[in-house]
Amino acid sequence: MTFPIEVITTFAGQNWLIVPAAQAVGDPPPSDVHAQQWLLTLSGVAMVNLEGNSTSQWLHETLLLEPTVLDPMHHAITYHSIPTPPGTEGIDYSLGFQVEQLAPFASISSVFDAEQSINAGFAVDVWRPNHYGTGIDAFSQQYVGDLFSGLQVDVAVRDTDAWLYRVGYNIALLGQIVFVTAQETLFLSNFDSKTGLPPTPVQAVGTATVDGPANGVIVVEPPVLPSDNWVRISRPTGPEGEAALHCILTEAPGFGVYTFSAELFLSDTSGIASISFETAAFEQFLHVDFLPTNRARIDDIGVEFGSFPRNAGFIVQVILTVAASSSRALVVLTGSASGAQEAVVQAPFQNLAPLFGSVKVWQGFPNTGSFDVTNIQVTRASD
Repeated sequence: MTFPIEVITTFAGQNWLIVPAAQAVGDPPPSDVHAQQWLLTLSGVAMVNLEGNSTSQWLHETLLLEPTVLDPMHHAITYHSIPTPPGTEGIDYSLGFQVEQLAPFASISSVFDAEQSINAGFAVDVWRPNHYGTGIDAFSQQYVGDLFSGLQVDVAVRDTDAWLYRVGYNIALLGQIVFVTAQETLFLSNFDSKTGLPPTPVQAVGTATVDGPANGVIVVEPPVLPSDNWVRISRPTGPEGEAALHCILTEAPGFGVYTFSAELFLSDTSGIASISFETAAFEQFLHVDFLPTNRARIDDIGVEFGSFPRNAGFIVQVILTVAASSSRALVVLTGSASGAQEAVVQAPFQNLAPLFGSVKVWQGFPNTGSFDVTNIQVTRASD
């Protein structure tokens, strides 16, 4: 079950501890300081200020706690003289903490109930890491995932004058400090047009066009919370054809490392959903299908891999490395019970990949039904 998300950035106090993780007897030492593992502990108290609105119903909300991880990483970098990439942090690169293991905890820290208490209640129900971030390592130019981005905490309060004021947390992390290359955004969706209509051509970054039958690509309210509007893509029964959303990049700069990401929602009745990578002239050179088996497949003839849930949102990422000598794609699915899954294709698309200029999200003949998509983004890091 999902609830509205409230991003919490105000804290009554934050604490941290970061130390190098010890090697077990017989383990080889790190190849260099960038491969060093760290134990990072974050603790503190978040300012929540959530007021109940009923004496008979619980008010549920998900808090996204975003405690600082930059301060402890800056300390480790300075104290242990860790080399940084060329350029300026925040402009040319950013810091991330790549998680191998974590053990989070959250609890009620402060509550208040004014006047008469009528069936008042307060709860911290469950907690989990926020969706991990991804990026391109500034030193190796390789994809890095599982970047810590905060803690989601499901809370609840009941009674019209009851307040959940503060929530305490303790997050133990094991992982690596990584330097992530700054990304240029080439497309970013913003489906803010009226529901029931096609998305507007002008998006937050880049432009969008649609193909196919009337009402084949329309803006809809979110199928799952919390999120903004989605686009629903559906191809009715009838002649051959397709319903497609083309996400056109602001430029096609050629060689580099591109990161595509989107959130998809497929119901039990969704037909095959497809995502294609195209040139600016809409010539396809790579595509991924999401099959009735709840698995993914690359370019029709590839083996099935990974898994994705039905009736729930899941995240798709494709890291497309375009180079003069060869190009390849890494496809990552996140959101299943088994965690992130990935597949690599050494793509036979070398002649077209440098002309990458659009992403198509579509459904083609003979598939029917519908599927939803949101938060479409394409970024590029220089190779």
